[in-house]
Amino acid sequence: MVSLLRPFIAASWHGHRNDPDLPDAVRTVWREKFGRQSGNGPGLRGKQSNVDLAVLDAKGNLVHWFDGFRRMGGQSFPNGQRHESLGDYTARELQKATAELHLAGTPTEEHPLKLPDPGRSGMRVFISLLEERMRAYRAPVVEAVNLTRNDWKPLAYPDREKNIEASLLKKWLSQVYPPGVMERTDPQTKQVYRISRIKGNLTLEPAGTFNNMRYALLTGRIILTDEGPDDFSYEGDIEIVLTYSKTRSMPQSLRGIFDGIYPRYNPTNRSFREIPLQAAFEALPMVDKNP
Repeated sequence: MVSLLRPFIAASWHGHRNDPDLPDAVRTVWREKFGRQSGNGPGLRGKQSNVDLAVLDAKGNLVHWFDGFRRMGGQSFPNGQRHESLGDYTARELQKATAELHLAGTPTEEHPLKLPDPGRSGMRVFISLLEERMRAYRAPVVEAVNLTRNDWKPLAYPDREKNIEASLLKKWLSQVYPPGVMERTDPQTKQVYRISRIKGNLTLEPAGTFNNMRYALLTGRIILTDEGPDDFSYEGDIEIVLTYSKTRSMPQSLRGIFDGIYPRYNPTNRSFREIPLQAAFEALPMVDKNP
């Protein structure tokens, strides 16, 4: 199915039917989807999900749309199948759109995987939510964070063990947020709540030398709180290895992990389910002109 997605540019929109700024394509899809209920159109039979997929042409015109989780009941599958996987269903619907767009001759050359560039002295953060029920969340999201010399100053080489307040590292620790479409959005703006506060008393300590390099460990537990009105927080442990030259105080590289728990709220039974949340940190070698 991945090959079928190559000709398309993927984007998403999140909102409600009474929003005044509905995109035209979304307005059309929902008019057809809910027309039966309003008496203004045929609508669709059977139970519907709250996720729809729409395909637009190069001019933004709606070409084809379908329910993201296929409608329930009264459905026949191709080739006499009694059941159809969600992947096969999605591929079948995308093939309909491809036919409408006349993409049969579209080049399908391979595009090598390229990680986002965090810029000079920047950081990459790889985040995965180990969700058992929805495996798509396990695919890592990669965030690129541009950092300055001032951002690295709290991590200067320690001659002895010292404490660091986690809030000083908020610029990149705040990227540890569950990937995918989550519930934590502002009901008015539909924007995902960002991390507003990070607390934790971290320890940075020397960890030996090898050849011309020095090492240090950064460890501790951090608590992340988003900007929602209910003081929602989650936490986890970080373990990070930093390398330094013997003549420079600023780190040359950084690699480490975050291992924590994200409490996902279930509105059906009004309870939280604890889901493992993991992240990996990778900083490219840094140039430090001053000791």
